[in-house]
Amino acid sequence: MSSEVRSTSNGAAALIAAVSLLMGTTAFAAPFRPAADDVVLERLPPALLAVRSLRGDVDRDAAPVDLDHALASARRYVEVGQTYADPRAFGYAQTALGPWWSEQARTTPALRVMRARILQFRHQFPQALAELKLALDADPFQADAWLQFASIEQVQGNIDAARAGCLKLMTIADPLVGATCVAATGSLAGRSKQADHLLTGVLTQPTAADRSIRAWAWTTLAEIRARRGAVAGAESAFREALVLEPDDVYARASYADVLLDAGHNADARRVLGDATQADALLLRAAIAAQRNRDADAAGLAVNLAERFAEARARGDDTHLREQARYALDVAHDAPAALALAQRNFNVQREPADARILLEAALAAGQPDGAKHALDWIARTGIDSVPLAALAATLSRGRPQ
Repeated sequence: MSSEVRSTSNGAAALIAAVSLLMGTTAFAAPFRPAADDVVLERLPPALLAVRSLRGDVDRDAAPVDLDHALASARRYVEVGQTYADPRAFGYAQTALGPWWSEQARTTPALRVMRARILQFRHQFPQALAELKLALDADPFQADAWLQFASIEQVQGNIDAARAGCLKLMTIADPLVGATCVAATGSLAGRSKQADHLLTGVLTQPTAADRSIRAWAWTTLAEIRARRGAVAGAESAFREALVLEPDDVYARASYADVLLDAGHNADARRVLGDATQADALLLRAAIAAQRNRDADAAGLAVNLAERFAEARARGDDTHLREQARYALDVAHDAPAALALAQRNFNVQREPADARILLEAALAAGQPDGAKHALDWIARTGIDSVPLAALAATLSRGRPQ
């Protein structure tokens, strides 16, 4: 059987399975019985394994229950959730906080910061900022709180507010933390060359920062270089980040984006590894597979569509950017992609959010649909080769 026929057959089978799930029907077949006890039926994704292992540790350490113990447990869940972009871990983090999740009368700054981290993951940005402001009123020297504050303001496109938070960090945090924060915001305000120079210099200096912080710094540098069009430098920085944190979903997805832009689809899939562990990875794998005409392209697309359908059923809007990109690059439905990208840009305004909005508006033939992204680009002065090219194309199509 040729690879083309095999691909069509696999795609049809995957679509039939998806329809069966959606319609509530079941394909009747004899149950599979493994021939031996050591037959592997399913390999659990690393995120689920990490959460299960952590739940066992937390259960064993369950007593005594106090706020410090609850915060320590929640912190471990959040670390897993951030590495693997897994929402279950954040749910367990909230559960670990128990009655302190909604406590207001005797709330400590550390508890407010932890609540803010969980709220931020759920894109409940106003609530997260409210917690952080109260925490900083009580203790203005909390580096974690200022970093969270800067991150949320940056995600919402409030670059001046984010920069103010980063400048606070420069005086109270490890130099690498402060420099990475300043470089990230500076690069969004038209100073990416200086941001690259700052971060490159600090990364050569000794630091007490842990592996996750160093990986974040290298990833930030890689993204700055990618936006400047320095692809080789970006790839080098991404590789440094993944040596430190090989399971980091964000770094792997961002690296894959650079490879996809360069047309290196097979390389992108290698970087993504087991793409089923996170929607962000699966999205890039589906795009790469379709562009490369891989045999599993249809199956990946159906898997991703099912995940997004499940998220919508839960009322989960935290992956609107990914849903918009799926609609545009996998389903090739430009009007749907534009609607999703517009909804997403109302909530978060980072370079990737602006890019998918510009691309969807261009594909849909509706240049005015990207007005908010074009205004954001003009207001911030961001240095970005891809965004500048898209903005120029769209501006030529807008009525004057």
